[in-house]
Amino acid sequence: MSIVQLQPELSTSAKSPVEQWLERLRELARTEQTIVDTITHDGKESVFEWAMRTKVPESLVLRTSAEVLNVTFAAELSNYEPLRTFLDKTPIAFARQHAVLGLVSREGQKHLVLGSMESWHALDTFRRHTAPGLVPLLAPREVVLEKVNLAYGQRTGQAETVISTLGPSSVLTSVEAITEREDLLDGGGRAPVIQLVNAILFEAVQEGASDVHIQPCEDRVVVRMRIDGILHDQHELPKSIQEEITSRIKVQGKMNIAEKRLPQDGRATVQVGERMIDLRIASLPSSYGERVVIRLLDKSARLYTLAEVGMDSWSLEHYSRLIHLEHGLILVTGPTGSGKSTTLYAALQAINSKDRNVVTLEDPIEYDIAGVSQTQINTKKGLTFATGLRNVLRQDPDIIMVGEIRDQETAVMGIQSALTGHLVFSTLHTNDAASAVTRLLDLGIEPYLVSSSLLAVLAQRLVRCVCKKCGVAEPMTEAQLRLLDLDPSDGNDYRVTTGKGCEDCRGTGYRGRIGIFELLVVNDSVREAIQNQANASQIREAAMRGGMRLLRADGIQKILRGQTTIEEVERVTMRTAL
Repeated sequence: MSIVQLQPELSTSAKSPVEQWLERLRELARTEQTIVDTITHDGKESVFEWAMRTKVPESLVLRTSAEVLNVTFAAELSNYEPLRTFLDKTPIAFARQHAVLGLVSREGQKHLVLGSMESWHALDTFRRHTAPGLVPLLAPREVVLEKVNLAYGQRTGQAETVISTLGPSSVLTSVEAITEREDLLDGGGRAPVIQLVNAILFEAVQEGASDVHIQPCEDRVVVRMRIDGILHDQHELPKSIQEEITSRIKVQGKMNIAEKRLPQDGRATVQVGERMIDLRIASLPSSYGERVVIRLLDKSARLYTLAEVGMDSWSLEHYSRLIHLEHGLILVTGPTGSGKSTTLYAALQAINSKDRNVVTLEDPIEYDIAGVSQTQINTKKGLTFATGLRNVLRQDPDIIMVGEIRDQETAVMGIQSALTGHLVFSTLHTNDAASAVTRLLDLGIEPYLVSSSLLAVLAQRLVRCVCKKCGVAEPMTEAQLRLLDLDPSDGNDYRVTTGKGCEDCRGTGYRGRIGIFELLVVNDSVREAIQNQANASQIREAAMRGGMRLLRADGIQKILRGQTTIEEVERVTMRTAL
């Protein structure tokens, strides 16, 4: 293919299009100090074949072609929106393979962006099938592919579309057709049930859901998603396709589809553009069929820093100082889903360095941390937290993170590790910080060992944030002031911010979550209380004299700052306030 075939509207010149192209290429090459200007083109092959063979940078080929063909070259594509008809008619696999995408400019002009001149021949095809007036646009391949992933990743309503087209007989084939790693954006050509499951998972990733529940009922199947810690009903599916949906998910998780009377666990990895999502799948027999829950772990999600998780200045200052100590035990407590792992990962990032050996034992490994040796617990094969910790101590660690202290053996080994010169992080399931101390004592740990090894306990919860787009601040009512123990006569203008509900927050008034914290620092007063085997209330009082602020008090401060609502703080701190 020669350049003459590409575009008839070339600039008028005595030189041939190929000569113009080569001349301009060499000018740009000299500017960028490449070796192109020393290579000659003999005319026996097209300039693009020649450029590929001689390894001319593709970006240089695109810029040269844009100038000679009088076509726009875009270094980035943020000013363009995806063309809906292109997305509907073109599989993502094709768009990626050929580095092409239909776009619309802010002025309404429709473009076909090309990341390679080899794809120029596709222009006429897309003009016939998507939009007659498509104007070519050139951009670097990596920029086009990034825009492709973003465009296909923003599509919505796929699950509803598939549900509406399902028929009783259309889902009985190809249930077990599965690749090693499925890309949820590539749904073309798959059986309807596979499209449906992929669309549900894709929607969950889009919405930021942590879990997907496939819950069978007597006459239907309900799909629910846990978003920002709250379950929402998303879809209702026909009862007739329940078995096929369950089988498809079990096949993805490499589970036994014939076994329906016993609980099973499985794992899978799916892809959404450039993002890798780990799926932890659990099935459980119920009266109306198998119930399936899928936990989603976004391996490519950005890790938070300690400054971003929501600690107040006092807690952040003290916790940041404690995690840099040479040895001791630091615990993070709270129920499942309270953000303990996020806080621990933030702490490990803050102290991870080349001169320290950091080893973790996790179940599961939620995020990858560069430079940290992370080990997955496998209880079926005998690798528990206790046995893993015993072996980790032979790895010459400086810092150890144990996913959870579940039994006396793990607690004893964790404390012994802290006493022998290691900095140990772990978690406990307790309602508040003081209860973590009494839990260790209940596990049979001697009080003198706890008081001498424990550095701090951080209790935390997650509350939903008020949506920034629809949040409105209003004066507090007398009932709200009494509930929060605030005195209206002190001269402060107490206001509460609530979300009215908008498209951005799905009508809930909330978007995102933030932590509320309670940091118990083991000072001399707390240490004495532990040695005297004081109860949780006495330990709490000793810690509060040292500056600790309770979960509820931290929540009230976030209410007054307009970050969350009274209902959210009440929801997560009611148990600790009783």
